[in-house]
Amino acid sequence: MGIALDPENNDDLYILKNKIKEPTAITSIRISPDGTKIALAVENKVKIYTIYEGKLIGELLGHTKGISDIKFSPINSSILASCSDDLTIRLWSINKSSSKCIKIFKKHTYHITTIQFNSKGNLLISGSADETITIWDIISGKILTTLAAHSDPISSLTLTPDNSIIISASYDGLIRLFDLESYQCLKTLTTSTSSHGTATSSLSTTDLQNFPVANVETSPNGKYILSTSLDGTIRLWDYMQNKVVKTFIGPQETPICEKYNCESRFVIYNGLNLIVSGSDANGVLCWDIKSKQMVWKYRDSDLKHAILSVDIFEEGKLLVTGGLDGVANIFEINANWKQMSQ
Repeated sequence: MGIALDPENNDDLYILKNKIKEPTAITSIRISPDGTKIALAVENKVKIYTIYEGKLIGELLGHTKGISDIKFSPINSSILASCSDDLTIRLWSINKSSSKCIKIFKKHTYHITTIQFNSKGNLLISGSADETITIWDIISGKILTTLAAHSDPISSLTLTPDNSIIISASYDGLIRLFDLESYQCLKTLTTSTSSHGTATSSLSTTDLQNFPVANVETSPNGKYILSTSLDGTIRLWDYMQNKVVKTFIGPQETPICEKYNCESRFVIYNGLNLIVSGSDANGVLCWDIKSKQMVWKYRDSDLKHAILSVDIFEEGKLLVTGGLDGVANIFEINANWKQMSQ
């Protein structure tokens, strides 16, 4: 169900345009590449809505257990992938008249937690609680390789913008970088109780104080990694220099995420350089990267639980969030905000 909103006067960075309410938690939310629809993972279903009207236009049924992650193909808004605790990845064709599962991928031996397309849309990379990364050829359905990547469940995957490096995060507290051609581990970044971090060039590490890393994201220019750890902080890494350059915390120095895997994204839009994130208990949070100051926060009476998933469109012009309370929020950036904030 969608609830259209259009406040006339609003000085906030983002303006709430629509709400969609589900009866149970939204574990993943994504905007289609053409910006016309959003997909929500709700229990073992994927629901497709029009982004502004909030009209339900499709339900994808087939998974038998909860869905952890969903991703649209970057080159085709009619293709979506989903991964589940039922140990399968499903590839879906979404059409106005009907939607159907066109392929099922199965290899992992435990819950599949995260998936990522490459920019050409011909490869799909999956991470699992079985501690491995699998790379799939979408067309043939064949496995190109499986990497023994971590010593605990993998929580998040992303790629550098040039598609040369896979970046993985895990509950072992490590961030690892793998070459997509050679499949070799290029680097291991470790977060500890300090905000500085360290790096090694192998799969081995002796650092035993690492907090689980819940989410990783790369910057549009490919120079930085954003990591969300369950010590309650978000770190900005210059991974080529092997160091943390910024650390972000919640309002009044409260933790951002300690219980849940809350996603974060870069917003590089119209001169803005921001980070937006979900949180355990503080709603949607946004910081200016340079100053590290919080510039926007959204938490209303409907946001009673953790915001698990966030996604952006056109580098942050649109923002969508989904949470444990089953509420999806659709925001549009306020074109006048920069002038107001100066």
